[in-house]
Amino acid sequence: MTVKFLSLAIKGLKERSRDRRSVIFLLLFPIVLMVIFAFVFGSANSLGTGTAPHQIAVVNLDQGATVTVNNVTQHIDYGASFTQLLENITYPGTNTHMFALNNVSADQAQNMLKRGDLDALITIPENFSQALVSSANDSARAAALSDIGLRVLNESAAQTAASGQLPLTSAATSELPANTTLPTQSNVNAEVILEGNTGNVGFEAAQELISNVVEQYESQVQVAATSRADATLGQNNSSASVYQHVSAAVQPLTGTQSLTLFDYQASGIIVFALLMQVGSVAQDLARESDRGTLRRLKVSNMRSFDLLFGTLLTWIVIAVAQVLLLFGVAVALGFVWAGGANSIALAVLFGIIGGIASISLGLLLTSFTTNERQAAQLGVLISIPVAFLSGAFLPLPTEILGTAFGTTFEVYDLLPWTLVNDVLREILLYGSGLADVAVYAGLAIVLTAALFIVGVITYSRVRLRPE
Repeated sequence: MTVKFLSLAIKGLKERSRDRRSVIFLLLFPIVLMVIFAFVFGSANSLGTGTAPHQIAVVNLDQGATVTVNNVTQHIDYGASFTQLLENITYPGTNTHMFALNNVSADQAQNMLKRGDLDALITIPENFSQALVSSANDSARAAALSDIGLRVLNESAAQTAASGQLPLTSAATSELPANTTLPTQSNVNAEVILEGNTGNVGFEAAQELISNVVEQYESQVQVAATSRADATLGQNNSSASVYQHVSAAVQPLTGTQSLTLFDYQASGIIVFALLMQVGSVAQDLARESDRGTLRRLKVSNMRSFDLLFGTLLTWIVIAVAQVLLLFGVAVALGFVWAGGANSIALAVLFGIIGGIASISLGLLLTSFTTNERQAAQLGVLISIPVAFLSGAFLPLPTEILGTAFGTTFEVYDLLPWTLVNDVLREILLYGSGLADVAVYAGLAIVLTAALFIVGVITYSRVRLRPE
């Protein structure tokens, strides 16, 4: 028994060793997954948490304020100062910046929020400086009155002890030093708007940090005003009074108020389904070669065009069926979409583009395999990591590639499936039209066309050469 067991084991190892590509694909797949997971989850800011910079944009509408401090009139721009603080602030005990500011317009920031390239958009209101001046004046006024009131009470106690009678109460303002007046009291309030996808964990973490920074910044302004008041009065009471004139308010990205995490993931699942065609296409074409069908077709009157475009049409029909079926299932499970029938039609159109990209990749992969099993393994080896890198499952670390046509692109946008995923999400969730996604759609078409040409040429030269 033992001898037979070992003989069978040796036989199996010999058979596997004859098909080295299959063994390599089998061993390589978990390694690739390990690398992808380390890239996605290994950073300090995986899933939007940790101590890596949050991607934000700031729209500063602050008009500033004119104030007089120690008889000197000056213009104060707290909005610019606050923006600078956001850019420079670091996590406690580290040199890591808390935020990474993106210098983009409000419209660009909205598009980046939809794609998940930004965690939050911060809008500083026009009266931000005026509200902080009110906060500073209230704190300085409270500090001055507190110091003077304490002095009056001490004097009253001394007079009472000396004469046995209660003294006459002095007006607080009469206790002020010469040429000194109390800051003017006002009641200007401002609200810093934090906009983002409420279903994005990155936004949840960022908005909490930003709210704390807003609170701390107002506190610093109050402390500075109180210190100036203490210096004028000759006191040493630098604690700021609690007068909140500035607050932070969360505003969900337009159209996302009722969306769930499932709604955000639906487009990614569709893209993943399209990527599953890679292995199927490669396996089917390899099967034609294994069974000798391809050899018989080559000696017939069949042209390369017939085989390739026949295969293309077959899988395009399957891609359309996948998009419609998955969309229907998603709706049945509570998926919320915007744009009506137009959104569905555009989703099918871009599903076809994603399907053509997958078919093209399948053609390319088949060219480098020798049998059906290798084709299936290589298809899985490539398609699963590509699905991760397209953002089909989880948000990815920000890796800015550059800006063109007023649009910010990331490294992942070199994959047509990433662009298809982004376009599907914008169309189905936000009701965007073709004009709204024209840049991404155009790039997706160009990349898909390039991949198709490479796939066709490679497969034709390797598999369709005359024998």
